[in-house]
Amino acid sequence: MKLIYNCTCIITCLVIMSCHKDKNTEDKNTVKQLTAADAGSTASVTMGQSISLILGNPGDGGYQFNNPQYKSSVLTLQSHTHQNGTNNIGDFGKDIWTFTAKGSGTTTLEVTASRGSGETLSLFSNQITVK
Repeated sequence: MKLIYNCTCIITCLVIMSCHKDKNTEDKNTVKQLTAADAGSTASVTMGQSISLILGNPGDGGYQFNNPQYKSSVLTLQSHTHQNGTNNIGDFGKDIWTFTAKGSGTTTLEVTASRGSGETLSLFSNQITVK
């Protein structure tokens, strides 16, 4: 009888533990998506979590993206891709940067664009805090 009780307790504990979701693991698997609408705000992520920044390409004004500015001790750029736009006038598609939160701290993530005349536009600036 005691053996059945002990086995039941062990099985119950194993079932409960297998159903428990680790919040930190869940956060690392979630991609934090940012767009131009998030500019000027603060985003918080956990170490190892991915950040995806999606911005419309400013090519219709002759601008080209500059390299994003950020603290390399806090974020790592994993990729930068361009998706073509539709055939509509002025739609130059969108660019997507994917970063990984590398170390704890805070950094300003800023994306600018320039054109031949020397003009520079700030298209996105956001504080990123990595916990």
